[in-house]
Amino acid sequence: MTPTPPPGPATPPATAARRPSLVGPVWLTVVGAVLLVGAVVAGVATTVLLVGTASSGVLRLDGRAGDAVVAEIDAPGAGTVELEAGERYAVHLVVPADADEATLDGDVLLQTPSGEVVAADRSPGVDMESTVGQWSAETVGAFTAPETGTYTVAVPPASVADAHVLLAPDRDFAPFLRNIFGSVLGMFLAIGLGVVGVPVLAGGIVWWALRARSRRTA
Repeated sequence: MTPTPPPGPATPPATAARRPSLVGPVWLTVVGAVLLVGAVVAGVATTVLLVGTASSGVLRLDGRAGDAVVAEIDAPGAGTVELEAGERYAVHLVVPADADEATLDGDVLLQTPSGEVVAADRSPGVDMESTVGQWSAETVGAFTAPETGTYTVAVPPASVADAHVLLAPDRDFAPFLRNIFGSVLGMFLAIGLGVVGVPVLAGGIVWWALRARSRRTA
């Protein structure tokens, strides 16, 4: 009788295929989404800053005097206004938007509460020019109030009809320039984040889809 050979080594059980990880695609997608959110936030903040910087508060959307205006006087004409000592005010000439280049025939004069006469000079902190609706406003002068109280304002005739003058606090040049540079930098930041974020997010989504398909196959 032929002896039975001893049994061979047992065949090891087949190991399950390792499923591909989703960690890489998930992180890439999250980074792309964060970059796009940052681009949106930077864009909104830049828009708010730019609108606030460009808006002078002199004219409203309907062409009326804005919230920053402290006095409105016809050209020619006279009126009174309450001013604070040491504060600098700008003189804005408002004319119809379709009018030719307009000027005043002289300086705007202000009589202080004590009787001193002050003339608005030609050096405002920021030269502003804006057109809203049917009206256009341009800065034509500025002055510093020497004392607090009621001033009498005399406005000379203008070179065009239907003109009037608005008095509003003058704007400092340094903050204005800083806001302009900040708006420009914010715009470039928003564009840069968007340019980087879109392909990163798209690549993460595609990679995630391919990796998920590989996991299902495994």
